Amino acid sequence: MKGAARSALILGVLCLICGVPGAIAIAAPGHAGSRRSSRSSRTCHRARHHRCKPARAHKRSARKDKRRSKSKATKPSGATTGSGSGSPWATVPAAVGPGSTAGSTGSGSPVEAAPPAESAPPAESPTTPPAPTRVEVTAEDTEAFRFVLSRPTVPAGKVILEFVNHGQDEHNLNAVEPAEGSVAGSIPNTAPGAHPSLTVNLRPGSYTLFCSLPGHEAKGMKATLVVE
Repeated sequence: MKGAARSALILGVLCLICGVPGAIAIAAPGHAGSRRSSRSSRTCHRARHHRCKPARAHKRSARKDKRRSKSKATKPSGATTGSGSGSPWATVPAAVGPGSTAGSTGSGSPVEAAPPAESAPPAESPTTPPAPTRVEVTAEDTEAFRFVLSRPTVPAGKVILEFVNHGQDEHNLNAVEPAEGSVAGSIPNTAPGAHPSLTVNLRPGSYTLFCSLPGHEAKGMKATLVVE
């Protein structure tokens, strides 16, 4: 503003001294000079601006390089994965299974394999004794005196003698082993129609079953039971 006022003042003085045409001629070079000065200042500003662009780009690149170096410094280095991928992170150790003998945990301590579990012994199933063998001994005296057996042979062991009196008189039952003469068991006198039973433990051999009432065995009221 001061420069413009000074130029206007100088122009007014020149107009008074030299007249208007002379003042304009004198003032024109100064106006052109100021225009050239303004143009040169703009040119200089552009030149400075163009020179500043590379400088700013260089500063940005320097800042980026600095940030990269800082980020690299914070990451762990020197550890690579087992696959050779070159990753900077540490390799995670594989878990050790129970079948392997030794391995390594995350802390580097050895891991021992777990001992095999002992197999439990098979449970013994309880053995149930065989059921006793049943033999039905029927006493008859209507047509003839006799003992009729439901089976002539039984396995050794417990035997149930079922005595059935189908006769008209009383009868009894005795089991004797002829070789030793020992009595294995006996059923006392049984009334007609009765059905008592006797459980005996018989060893292998032949046993004579008979009625001990007088004359009944002689009349044929007897039978032979074979124990195998």
